[in-house]
Amino acid sequence: MKKYFPLFLFSFFYLNSIKAQDPIFSQNLCTRTYLNPAIAGTDSTLAISAGYRNQWAGINGTTYATTHFSADQYVRFLRGGIGLDIIHDVAGQGPLTTTNINFSYAPHFELFNHTLSLQPGFSIGYFQKSIDVSQLTLPSNIGFQHYSSSPYQLSKKTNVDLNAGLFMYTKKFYGGISVMHINEPDEGLIGPAKLPYKLTIHAGVNLNFKKDINHNFTLSPNVIFQRQQNFNGVVVGITTKYKWFLLGVNYRNRDSMIYNIGFQNRFLKVGYTYDYTTSKLTNATGGSHEIQVIWFLHYQKKACKINTIRFI
Repeated sequence: MKKYFPLFLFSFFYLNSIKAQDPIFSQNLCTRTYLNPAIAGTDSTLAISAGYRNQWAGINGTTYATTHFSADQYVRFLRGGIGLDIIHDVAGQGPLTTTNINFSYAPHFELFNHTLSLQPGFSIGYFQKSIDVSQLTLPSNIGFQHYSSSPYQLSKKTNVDLNAGLFMYTKKFYGGISVMHINEPDEGLIGPAKLPYKLTIHAGVNLNFKKDINHNFTLSPNVIFQRQQNFNGVVVGITTKYKWFLLGVNYRNRDSMIYNIGFQNRFLKVGYTYDYTTSKLTNATGGSHEIQVIWFLHYQKKACKINTIRFI
């Protein structure tokens, strides 16, 4: 498997019949505008997040590393939130890279005497996919050699990306739906290859106990369903928060158990996640490691009566 992985990687991204799919994050609520652009500005602060995910670290030469940065805030004169997302994905330790930059806007509306907040949203993005053929070494015993002298040292494709979503929440409950890559932009490097649209449905709740006046203890069950081309993923789990400490467990269907530990207060959230593979690849992949950091910086108070919701 190690020996022939470069050939697999080469074939995967050059055959027009194969459709690519987006990077995934285990801490979805830390990459919230990447999950759903309609979440932009939900918190009453300027939220700045950064994260890194290392997937399949146990297989030499197959590492998928994804870096994430985002910022979103509520802007009073726009009566809504704005956001910026940057995703940089590196496959196979360098040959293939994908960069996405998205700008989002989500107007905020309040219904039923300020008990429900409704937020439609959309984002427009730019993506670039490139492959450095010089880094591919194909098995010599089938007639291929290292591509150091190839005239196609770097192939690149850029395009515009359109996304939309809807998000709603009360003081405790939240949920939303988003459709990413509505226009199914062409990302083919040697011919037409549309990026399939991605459907996401997500929901959760923050539960406290009546006797816990200071809300020191919170239970937060949540569920996320995603569909993109032939991929269908469901993640269900629960996170507990006691004072500043976070502990959670999630299950991704037929794929992995996800363990999460972290720290969160009014100004900062830091989380680490380990994905333990439960499929047939368990002994080979080495699982996935992910770390996310969010800073909550006071910007301006939202012009609304309903309390904002903060994910844990």
